[in-house]
Amino acid sequence: MKKLLIIITLLIIAVIFAGIFTLYSVSPMSKYNEVVYFEIKQGEGANSIARKLELQGLIRNAKLFSLISKYLKYDRKLLSGYYQLNKTMNMIDIMKYINSGKQVMSKLTITEGKNIYEIANYLEEENFTTKEEFLKLCHDKEILQKYNIPAESVEGYIFPSTYYIVKGNPPKVLLNLMIDSLFEKFPRVDFENRAKKLGYSLHEVLTMASIIEKEMGALDDPKIISSVYYNRLSIDMRLQADPTTIYAMTLQKGDAIETVKSRDIAEAIREMQSPYNTYLKKGLPPAPICSSGVRAIEAALNPAKTDYLFFVADGTGKHVFTTTYEEHVNNINKYIFNRR
Repeated sequence: MKKLLIIITLLIIAVIFAGIFTLYSVSPMSKYNEVVYFEIKQGEGANSIARKLELQGLIRNAKLFSLISKYLKYDRKLLSGYYQLNKTMNMIDIMKYINSGKQVMSKLTITEGKNIYEIANYLEEENFTTKEEFLKLCHDKEILQKYNIPAESVEGYIFPSTYYIVKGNPPKVLLNLMIDSLFEKFPRVDFENRAKKLGYSLHEVLTMASIIEKEMGALDDPKIISSVYYNRLSIDMRLQADPTTIYAMTLQKGDAIETVKSRDIAEAIREMQSPYNTYLKKGLPPAPICSSGVRAIEAALNPAKTDYLFFVADGTGKHVFTTTYEEHVNNINKYIFNRR
């Protein structure tokens, strides 16, 4: 009888210690907020996930995690993706959260007027992908064929907007989403028909829109700027658009250009033999030079009816337009050189 009591006592003590150990093992790793981003790869099992959680300091015991998740049937729905966990979460909370599928979303904002090199730098800064990987995708022949883009890159086909995408998604998913967004806003068949009425292709209109995007001031009517360039094309006059030459310099560098000095532009205008140098080459450049917003695209599709051939910035966020070169020179003296 005495031995039985000893055995029962030992069992009770063992159960108590096991309970204490279990409670300790499933308890939070810290009482202080500490966010940890955790990735579950496609097809990864509960045991592998448990080991990674332990290595990242989110749980104390990987084997116990595997056992409990199997018992509670959480192991059947440990969804792949990126999760924002916290060291204040206990083991059960972590299981539930991973089962919820509430993955970390990246918020990415592509602004009007950005080219693929600037976008690549931005995505790298946001830790979404590397610059090199994104630029390689932008020149991917499979993507160019998929969207029927008659150019060497997707430049101009990325629609400026704010995108929410699951962190860890391949950059190709994001690129497809951004191009799809362009054709959601401007359905392709309608876009092509509107462009055809102007006597241009969709690609040419996007190219025109990108020039308008880079040229227009905050207070400008982009349709008037559009009219200037279409008027020049109609009389076989060079576009002479600084942004296209700056883009030629960007292509030559193979990276974004943050600041451009006037003398560098002047030198490029005179000497750069590029189809994007619209001071030397007639007609539109071969492809867009940036991503265009709705206002610029609409302006390219619906230019104002004017006789203007020239414009110059007046320093107030607008441009002053003229029909003759003499008037244009007077405005340059007035607004650029402050000569009255």
